[in-house]
Amino acid sequence: MNEKLTAILTNDEKRTRLQYQCVFLLLGGVSAFMTLLNIVTDKGSLTMATAVFFVLCLVNFFLVLRGGKTGIAVVSVLFGIEILGLFVFFLLSGNPEGFSAIWIAMLPACGMLLFGRRRATVLCAAMFAILVFFCWIPAGKAMLPAGTYTDTFLMRFPILYVAFFLVSMLLETIRAVTQEELNRIRDQYRYRSAHDYLTDLLNRQGLMEWVSSFQNLGEQAVYMIDIDLFKRVNDSFGHDVGDLVLANVAHTVDSLVDSKVCRWGGEEFVVWFADARNAGDPEEIRKKVEEMTVRIPGTEKLVSVTVSIGVAYGNTDVVSLIRQADEALYRAKQNGRNRVEYQEKRSAESSPAG
Repeated sequence: MNEKLTAILTNDEKRTRLQYQCVFLLLGGVSAFMTLLNIVTDKGSLTMATAVFFVLCLVNFFLVLRGGKTGIAVVSVLFGIEILGLFVFFLLSGNPEGFSAIWIAMLPACGMLLFGRRRATVLCAAMFAILVFFCWIPAGKAMLPAGTYTDTFLMRFPILYVAFFLVSMLLETIRAVTQEELNRIRDQYRYRSAHDYLTDLLNRQGLMEWVSSFQNLGEQAVYMIDIDLFKRVNDSFGHDVGDLVLANVAHTVDSLVDSKVCRWGGEEFVVWFADARNAGDPEEIRKKVEEMTVRIPGTEKLVSVTVSIGVAYGNTDVVSLIRQADEALYRAKQNGRNRVEYQEKRSAESSPAG
């Protein structure tokens, strides 16, 4: 249950729909109860008003439930009009004994929850202007039912409304800022869980997630790339230089291929091509890395490395292709390193790279 709720709350569209549904269920339940109470106490026009609002809440609920983004957009306009109408009715009717006006204090919180700070502020400002007109302006006060509201109530109620608005604004601001920070942390975590920290390339999990996003794949290609004798770099110059070499090789490979590169582990990289025709020539990668030099920080010394590459093509699953490319890489190592080898079932001449 918690996981399902978390999935909803971290999705903007689903969270907005849930907020609308909860508010309409709450207001619909309250208006249904008040309608029954008004029937029992024979409140006349107030009974009709709460019954109509109950029906409107149900309509709004099902529009949000079935209407998608369009339904939410339509309901946001309708609900704004509905609560303004209810707002004015509560003031002008005065039933029962001026108590209905107290429900107006709920509206800022509902507006903030559904419309956000900017739109809700506009709506609440309009409501406050209406309150000022009816409570403080003689022409407006004359329109209110005689004897329903005391002068003290009329003087203080708009101030109470502002207090409710400010509290609602504070709570919505805290909620919105917290939500934004949670979304940022979530996105950062998702990115980091799929990317290698040193090279910023995809890691194994990231590669598999990316591959799974493709459908109806035809012939694919995989490069398995390994830096030759990389342990010597670490032993001779230290792991800081080794990391610098790894990052430079990663950048070089990434700049040469029309696909995403994965740091498979240690000094190994995998490049997967959804379409083998886009694989290009792995020899270009081998030559560019061979020409690459890395300056040791604080010195004039340069470090150069080479790579061995295993290549596999096929329309099988990516795990099988990686295994075949790894076998080809092993042969490249056995045959002297700094070379490209292809899976045994295909030769370089028959590959898309030509």
